[in-house]
Amino acid sequence: MPAGQVKPLDSLRAKLASAFDASIHHTDGWTDAAAMDRLRKRLGERHDGPGSPPDSATIASAVTHFRRHGEPDGWRGLKRVCFGAGSVDAKGWCLLSDRALRDRLIALAQGQEEARRRVRCYQSLLSCYWGFQLSSADEKAREGWIALRDWLAARLPTVERDAGRRPGWLATLLVHRNLLSDDPCGKYGPKLLAGDGAEFKEAVAGLGIPSDSWVPEEAVVAQMKIGTALNHERFRHTLPGLLSVATGVAGVVPSKALQTRCVAMLVSRYAKVPGRPEHMALRDAAVNIVGNPWLRRASWDASVIDERGRPDDDAREMVYGWLKRRLITDFFELLSEDGTADSRRLDYWLRFEPFIDDMWFALGANARWRRGENFEDFRNRAKGRLLNLEATTADNNAFVMRMGDHVAIEFGETGNALYVFRWDGLPPAVAQKLLSGKERTDVTIHQLKSSERALLIKRHRDSPKAIESWEQKFDVEICPILGRRPKERPAFVPELESLLKRYSVEGADRRPQGGALWVLTDNSHAALSSKVRALGFTYRAGKGWCKE
Repeated sequence: MPAGQVKPLDSLRAKLASAFDASIHHTDGWTDAAAMDRLRKRLGERHDGPGSPPDSATIASAVTHFRRHGEPDGWRGLKRVCFGAGSVDAKGWCLLSDRALRDRLIALAQGQEEARRRVRCYQSLLSCYWGFQLSSADEKAREGWIALRDWLAARLPTVERDAGRRPGWLATLLVHRNLLSDDPCGKYGPKLLAGDGAEFKEAVAGLGIPSDSWVPEEAVVAQMKIGTALNHERFRHTLPGLLSVATGVAGVVPSKALQTRCVAMLVSRYAKVPGRPEHMALRDAAVNIVGNPWLRRASWDASVIDERGRPDDDAREMVYGWLKRRLITDFFELLSEDGTADSRRLDYWLRFEPFIDDMWFALGANARWRRGENFEDFRNRAKGRLLNLEATTADNNAFVMRMGDHVAIEFGETGNALYVFRWDGLPPAVAQKLLSGKERTDVTIHQLKSSERALLIKRHRDSPKAIESWEQKFDVEICPILGRRPKERPAFVPELESLLKRYSVEGADRRPQGGALWVLTDNSHAALSSKVRALGFTYRAGKGWCKE
C-alpha cells in the first residue's frame, strides 16, 4: 500500500470511535425521563394492552378465505379470522352464526401448540366479542355470540396459565370477569346510578373496549335495572336522572334502539306507581322515543313489555291517558276563541277521558299557522290527527271525540253547540276524512254540524232557577247514549260550585235517580247556611240541605 495512504481498517476504526465519542458527549439524553416514559408506554401497549385489530379489508379477506376453504391462510390468517368472526358482510352473514365454522375456529384457537399463540387467539376472539353488534344481530348470530362468550369464560383459567407473566389486559379481565356472564354489567349498576363511573371506566380502558361496543350500552341498561328496582318513592326521586341518561342529556347520546329500550323500562315501572300521576318529562320521552301509543300501537306494544314478555297494557294506557288529557287541555286552553282557558268545558270532558278511543282536531287558519312553542308542541303531539277546518272564522277550531260507537264534536268559538252522532251516522265525507290517514285534509264546519244526522245537539247554558248546570244537563242525556258514566260528578252551577269549594263540603245530585239536589253538611255554619238557604235549599236534620 503506498506510503501515506490510510488503510481501510484504520478508517473504519476512526469512524466508529468518532460515533461512540459523540454519543458519550451527549449522555444527558440517556436520562430523559419523558422519553423513557414514552418508551415504557409503547412497550406496555404492545405487551400488556388488549391489542388492536387489523384494518377491516384485511379481516374480511381472511374471513372469506376461511369460509371458502374451512382453513385459515396461515397463522396471521387465523388471528385475523378470530378478530373478524363477528363482522357482518354485505348480505348479513357472519361467521359466528355458522355453527360448524365457529366450532372449527375455536378448535384451532385452543389447539395451537405454542402457548403464546393460544393467548393471542384468545385476545383476538375477545376483541371480536367486544365489537359484536349485539343490538342489530339476528337470532343465529346472537346464539353464536353467546357460545363465544361461554367459551371465553370457560377458557379464562387456561389462558391465565398460558400467559405466564400476567399482562395488563388479562389482569383487568380477571377482575372484571363478570363481562363474560349473562349479566355482564350488573356489577356496575349501583355505582353508576350513584354517579361513580371509575370502576366501569377502568374495565373499558384496560380491556380496550371500543366506544361503539355493546358494553357501554349494557352499562346504561344496568343503571335502569337498579333504578327500576327501587321502591316507589326512591324510584320517583331517581327518575329525572334516569331519563337524562336514557335520552343522552347526561352525556353520550345512546343509540335509538337503546333509548327505546330504556324509556320502555321506565314507563313500565312508572305504571306501577300508585295513582300514576302525570310525569310530563316521561310522557314526552315516551312519545318522542318509543312512539305514540295512540297512533302506533303495534310498534309501542313490541317495545314496551311486562315481566311476562307481553305488551304492557297498563303502561300503554297510562301514557295514552296522559296524552289525551294533554290534548284535551290544549284544545280548551290554546284553541278557544279568545285564547283563555275554557275551564268548565275542559273539566267536563276530562271526566270522559277514559272513554275516548280516538280524537281529531280540525284547526282554523290561525291555529294552523300560529307560531310559538305551545302551539308547535300541540301540533306535534296531535300529528296524524289534524284536519283543516274550512268555511268558518279563522279563530274557530273543532274537537272530535270518538267514544265507542258514538262521536261528540265541540267547537272552540263560544256559542257553538255540542253535536253528538252515531259513528256510522256521520256524514260519509266526514268519516272518510277522519280515517284517510293523510297528514292534512279539509273538512267544513257545515259537514261537522249536520243537524239532520245528529243524535243530540246541546248548548252550554245553565238553568239558574233550578240550580242546574249545563254539565248536569249534558250528563243526563249523553251518559245514557254512551252507556257509560264518569266516576266524578258533573259540576253544579258556578255559584253553588264555588260555595262547595269555599267551605270544603260535598254536594250530590240524586235527581237522575228520582231524588233531590243535596249539600251534604249540617246547619252549624251560619254564613254557609244563609247562602245555601238563599239558593232555595231546605235543611233536613241529620241529612243536610236539599232542593227538590
